Amino acid sequence: MWPIFCRAPDTVPQFDQIKNKLKECEGQQVLLLSVGEYLRLCTKRELNPDRRQFRAFWETQQPEASKTRVIIPVFNCRDIFDRIIGAIDERQEDYVWTLDSAPSVENYTVSVYSPKFKDAINPDADNLTSWFRDWQIILRRNVPCSVVTMQYGNVETAYGTVNIKPIDSPFRYLVDILVDGNLLVEKWQSNDFWSRVVNCISHYAAKTALFDKVVLDALNVNEFDFVSVAARWETLNDFQKNLVWLWYRVYPTDEYYSYACKKASCASEIPEKIRDEILLISNRSDRWIEERMAAVRALSFHSFDDSYFALMDKLPLDETKLKLLTYQTHEEKTYAVKVISNMLRSGAEPSAIATTLLERDYPSLASYMKDEMGCDDVIDEYMAWYRKNKIINRYPGDYPVQMTFDRFDARYKLMHKLQGQDCVSFWIDGFGSEYTPLFLYELKVRGIVPESVKLATALLPTETEYNHQWDEHDPMTIKWDRLDSFSHKGMPDDKSYYSCIVHQLSVFSDAAKKVEELLENHEYVVVTGDHGSSRFAALAFHQENVVPISAPKKSTVRSFGRFCELDDNAGDVIALPNTVVATSNGKRYLVMDNYQHFSVSGNAAGGNTDEHDVVGEIHGGNTAEERLVSVIVIKRKQPLPPVTCKPKGGLFVTKKNGHVEKALQFSRPISTLEVSYDNKEATCTMNADGSWLVILDGVTTDDITLSVIANGRLLPNVTLKVKAQGISKNDDPFGGMGL
Repeated sequence: MWPIFCRAPDTVPQFDQIKNKLKECEGQQVLLLSVGEYLRLCTKRELNPDRRQFRAFWETQQPEASKTRVIIPVFNCRDIFDRIIGAIDERQEDYVWTLDSAPSVENYTVSVYSPKFKDAINPDADNLTSWFRDWQIILRRNVPCSVVTMQYGNVETAYGTVNIKPIDSPFRYLVDILVDGNLLVEKWQSNDFWSRVVNCISHYAAKTALFDKVVLDALNVNEFDFVSVAARWETLNDFQKNLVWLWYRVYPTDEYYSYACKKASCASEIPEKIRDEILLISNRSDRWIEERMAAVRALSFHSFDDSYFALMDKLPLDETKLKLLTYQTHEEKTYAVKVISNMLRSGAEPSAIATTLLERDYPSLASYMKDEMGCDDVIDEYMAWYRKNKIINRYPGDYPVQMTFDRFDARYKLMHKLQGQDCVSFWIDGFGSEYTPLFLYELKVRGIVPESVKLATALLPTETEYNHQWDEHDPMTIKWDRLDSFSHKGMPDDKSYYSCIVHQLSVFSDAAKKVEELLENHEYVVVTGDHGSSRFAALAFHQENVVPISAPKKSTVRSFGRFCELDDNAGDVIALPNTVVATSNGKRYLVMDNYQHFSVSGNAAGGNTDEHDVVGEIHGGNTAEERLVSVIVIKRKQPLPPVTCKPKGGLFVTKKNGHVEKALQFSRPISTLEVSYDNKEATCTMNADGSWLVILDGVTTDDITLSVIANGRLLPNVTLKVKAQGISKNDDPFGGMGL
């Protein structure tokens, strides 16, 4: 009967029409059904004085003689009835009955949805009149049920035997449809966000999906692992990031990830909170430290600002500071050197720090601090002392044992042994023996074991111009200047000495990679330096207790006083205390044998203090770190196949006025080529395709035998055959026709 009294399937009944209909039923007993469901779903409307209908209908006066009886059963709706009607007329009290039974263990849940969810769910009743018609059938199923109606705004939330839940927002829908929707809090996200979640679960039946399924599907993973998610953080969209933010609010754990994520007020704060929250708590378990480190490494911070390191500085233990660094950025590595400097000043031993705190996370610094070269015990002991005090960044005074270098060969003597081999000379400016253990470590990481490692002496004074033993135009020679540049002046916008040390160490990983590349095409690579450099000589420049030495008359002080060049007319040279006499290219020099310097103005490492580290190393003197270099010979594990050569395009060449040009092809790339014919040197130039153009002049024969030396190795001779221009080879141009 209800559809008769509703203007449309989803409008409220018109009680005036019901009254008119009842007039046609005079003297009858009329059973008016589903009124209770109307009151249940339209409670707000019936409590509004301007819109209510049922109260007027209830209070309608009936003639005293009328025998018409209207029976209105309402199921579990007495409380709502009383709220709407208010006080019952005493004349009607005897006609309002409540039928009680034993308390029922059953209850029913009815979710009332706004029509905007009609496509997202499959409702039990898709409008108000269908609910009025079928509600008893639907409730008998004894499962949560749903109604979609435009009257959702008139519904009040109700609890009891019949629970009513109005669903007028995406969030309320989620709470209703998800098994664990009650764990969500609406204010956590915006309405747009919850709407997007609704779209994600539109294919799930009510109460069949958990919120974790929504998150896992959106992240395209089978299980939630924060570290794996963090590794993809930069590629996640805002919706996915917000789901991660929600995860630990819905499913909190005792992990550090959960603690830090819950500290974030929004998803964008998660990386910062993961990074920083552990610095703000007093009790850090090893497990939390490990979890934090795994997450921070996965997030791959590109840089850290001063405020972060200010938080680090507040930690009481230097060991903890080192444990909380990822060593993925230059700033962190610089901070580590600063912290280690403080630890060494307090008496810690470099090898202990390296072994327990650095080997896994910053192995290059660990190697620098603890490894030895193994060529000379005295030098190993000295370099351990030097490297330790270099990181401490305080002037240590002179080494207690006088160092001598007579037992070491000159660098050129060792390198000369490889002459005539397929060998590339790799010069690293400033590569003193201080760095040899580190470089050997970096080679080992790449599976490269040198054939020999030997200490050698640079020429005095230890400046590049006196040790220039390479040809810049020789393709079999490579020279890097970056290490020396770092040592002198750091980076243009960064004058921290601790930062300089990090840059210095980084050179040798790159150098080992370069060696690996060179070995692809060459049998040998020999690595050496022109000289080393000294931090202590720079620091001594400003020490009050280091008295400068007056340079002899008729001399020029060079390299911040590390040596002086004597004039040609200076007369006999007498070595001053703590100096040695050196000669180079006919010039005479007095070279400092310790950290003193000749009197000269300058600002090497000027302003350096314990609190303010200033870049600066110098060289030119005769200390071990300046004078000693390494000659490291590396040979391929497997010999390269022999280089073979053949003329490009065949053996024949054209000769004109004794001039011949021919391209030669080689079985693998070569760096140098020497070609001669009849003791005459050919001109050789490399073509873009890797072949070489050979130009000969003064050729007088038709058979040309070339002597070919590629990459320093003599190859089998190559023979070319000359063909004359035109048809001069044919004496009878008319083919024997007798004309």
